[in-house]
Amino acid sequence: MSVPTVTWIIPVLNGMPFLPEALESIRRQTCQDHEVLVWDNGSTDGTLEVLREWIPTRLPGRVFTGEPLSLGLSLRRLVEQVRTPLIARMDADDICEPDRLAEQIAHLKKHPELAVIGSERTSIDISGQEMPRRSVFPTSGPDIRHATLRAPRILHPSVLMRRKAILEIGNYQDHSTAEHPYWCEDYDFWLRILGHHQVAALPQPLIRYRYNPASLTETEMRLNRSANAKRRAWLMNCESFAGISSTSVAARLWDRRLFLAMPVILGIARHFHKRDGLSVGDRLNMESFVRISQSYLRREDIVTRVWLRALSRKIAISYNE
Repeated sequence: MSVPTVTWIIPVLNGMPFLPEALESIRRQTCQDHEVLVWDNGSTDGTLEVLREWIPTRLPGRVFTGEPLSLGLSLRRLVEQVRTPLIARMDADDICEPDRLAEQIAHLKKHPELAVIGSERTSIDISGQEMPRRSVFPTSGPDIRHATLRAPRILHPSVLMRRKAILEIGNYQDHSTAEHPYWCEDYDFWLRILGHHQVAALPQPLIRYRYNPASLTETEMRLNRSANAKRRAWLMNCESFAGISSTSVAARLWDRRLFLAMPVILGIARHFHKRDGLSVGDRLNMESFVRISQSYLRREDIVTRVWLRALSRKIAISYNE
């Protein structure tokens, strides 16, 4: 049998009752050049029975059971099992639009410089009803890079990625410890990807993204462990992603305790230029970079505040002209 072009990787833990609809959305893709790999992390709600009904009978692929892992490590093991050049992510409670795969494959073919292409989403609640979007995800490479200075801002379940690029950065990782049991695997992953590759996202919603109060991410946000995990990921990747060689400086910048942030912000702009080719001057004229830079400032850093305020006024004037 020939090897398909795309592999869907889906880690799951108790995916019912949403899993059948997620699998059906894969089956209905206009592009059928794919297979599905699912890693079960100890489900007890009928998930395995549904997976056995679907894979490989209705969808080509494999289901891995008997070795429950964290989200980051299960994604790592799935990537290791992939045979195809492209990997599509989704979660067991989301729904893909029928043309998602076709649209994203076409975009990667047109833009070989990209390692990842994501998309916007339609937000839905646990009953599947549409709900107002909490925010709009950035779509251009520079805007995504700027937003990632503070948080993951490419929708993980929406992406199509080149497997080669994932392996080049060391695959998914999990640096959780007994003291810090939660690891922000998606932020760590995007910091490392953006430290070496270019990414983008399509503005059209190609996935129906379910906001599930019982999900791991939502739970960790309520317990206030997500913020600490993001900070740890930032400190581990600050040099490759932002060009900050001192973790002490990176920590003070993140915590808004840096005495004068302007030199560090300029250094980040220079480092980003090496990654995506956008000049320092053009970057300083981008609202997304100025806004994120302002989020790093302590109240007493008057010099940097005045400097960024002047840039903001310049951007506003150019918008109005």
